[in-house]
This record gives sequence, C-alpha cells and structure tokens, in this order.
Amino acid sequence: MLVNMPLEIFTKEKNFPLHLQYGEHNGDDCYVHGHADFSELVVVLDGNAMHIAGEERYPVSRGDVFVVSRYTAHGFADAANIRICNIMFKPEVMFENIYNLRQCAGFQALFVVEPQQLKSGRFKSRIKLSTNDFIKVSERINDMIEEYEERLDGWQTAMYSAFLRLCIRLSRCYEKSSETNSGGAMKLARASAFIEKNYNRNISIGEISKVSGYSERQLTRLFRETFSETPVMYITRLRMQKAEELLRNTSESISEIAWQCGYEDQNYFTRIFKKHTGLPPTAWRAIGIK
Repeated sequence: MLVNMPLEIFTKEKNFPLHLQYGEHNGDDCYVHGHADFSELVVVLDGNAMHIAGEERYPVSRGDVFVVSRYTAHGFADAANIRICNIMFKPEVMFENIYNLRQCAGFQALFVVEPQQLKSGRFKSRIKLSTNDFIKVSERINDMIEEYEERLDGWQTAMYSAFLRLCIRLSRCYEKSSETNSGGAMKLARASAFIEKNYNRNISIGEISKVSGYSERQLTRLFRETFSETPVMYITRLRMQKAEELLRNTSESISEIAWQCGYEDQNYFTRIFKKHTGLPPTAWRAIGIK
C-alpha cells in the first residue's frame, strides 16, 4: 500500500509551504512513497542510483534534476553513494504570484509537463546540468540552507526568494538543454506556455499546434496522455484557476474577472465557473474558499 506523506511530518514550520533537506543512500533502498500535499524538486548532488517512479526505473546521477508531484509513487534503489537535495514545496502557494514565470517553456517543462509524464508512466526526459549550471544551482541551494539554519529576521522571505531564483535558473537551463534532453517534453511545454500567455483570448488548436510543432491530432492525443484532458479542457481549467485567484485576492467585479479570464459574456462565465467549482463566483468569494 502506497503511503502518501504530508509536508508537516518533515518540518515544524506548519504555516510555511517550503522545506528542504539532504538525503544520502548507499546500497540501501529508499522505499517507494508518495506526497500527500506537496511536490518535490530533486537535485542529484553526487553518486548514482536507480530512480523508481511508478512502474518505471531509470538511472540518475550527479547533475540530474526532476520534479515529483503529489500522489506519484517514487523511491530509489541500487544506490551508490548518492547524495540528493529534496526541496519540498506546495506549488499552489509558491507559484500563485510569480508573474510571467509560468509563461516560460522551460518552467512548464520542468514543473508542469514532466511531473505529469512521470505520474502517467510516460516519463522520457530530465534535465542534466552542465558543470557551470550545477555550480550555480548548488549556490542557490546553499543560500536556502543557510537561511533555514540561521533563521535570521526575514528568513522565510529570503528562502522563498532563493527558491524562485532557483526555479528561474532551472527553467532557463531546461530551455538551453532541450534539444538533446527534452524527449518531447519541451514541445508540449511550448504549447502549455503559449496557453499561459494567451488564455484570456480566443485561441485555436491550430495556433497551439503550430507553436508546439505537433499536428492538431498529435497535440490532442499528447494532452490526453499527459494531462488527461483535451487542450480545450486544459484552457478552461486554467481560466478557472485564474478566476479563483482573482476572486480570492482582489475585489474586482465579476464582469471584470470574467473579461480578464477570456469571457466576454458574464453569464456564460458564471455557468462555467459553477460547473467547475459547484458554486457561482459571488458565493465562492463570499465563503472565502482557499
């Protein structure tokens, strides 16, 4: 039986959605487990092992970076002095107000597409850091560790800032290495990044497929395989997420929020929102859903 562990068992900071720790394994297996309420950014610092993800097993070594989302069974086997840094985070909190980072194809590949492929058993790629990038990423990790251990005034904000800087660097690294290491994830990520940039206007499957390099049929098939939904369903889900953010964090009118999310007809927006959440926008906002 798979055990899905909550973030709270790793940290005493109950209200802080970020934690990191080092892990070392040699010979022994790290039992297969899942994450109940967080994702995990894994950076392999040294050594090598077999990473177990669902039914798949593949080798990882120094410089490999990957993200494991919640409810994904994973662990390590055949470890040979492997040393990793596990950065545990709640994406719905850490990535809520990150401006245009979600519009970057590298970010979409590493934090959105690959974790879904890993969960569905279609994982074909991972980023391998160059020597220079490995040094820079290690520096970012050291910044976070230092803030976490010293706990000076403002340490949580400093850790959050260092985490986002790390995400930006890794996203840029992914784009640089995509031609040799993407295995198709980058092409799909270009599609999801395009949607992030243009979700608030009418965009066609043809536009999205042109950006990705896939045919419309291929694109639809890959979206179903990766996200368990069509591109149209993906766009609607993203619009609803944006609407929830605006309802939660602003006092803007329902008509303004509808327009910002790509709906010219407020009544139609209300129907779609109610279908998605079970409540109309005014009621959803009134009860303060988080």
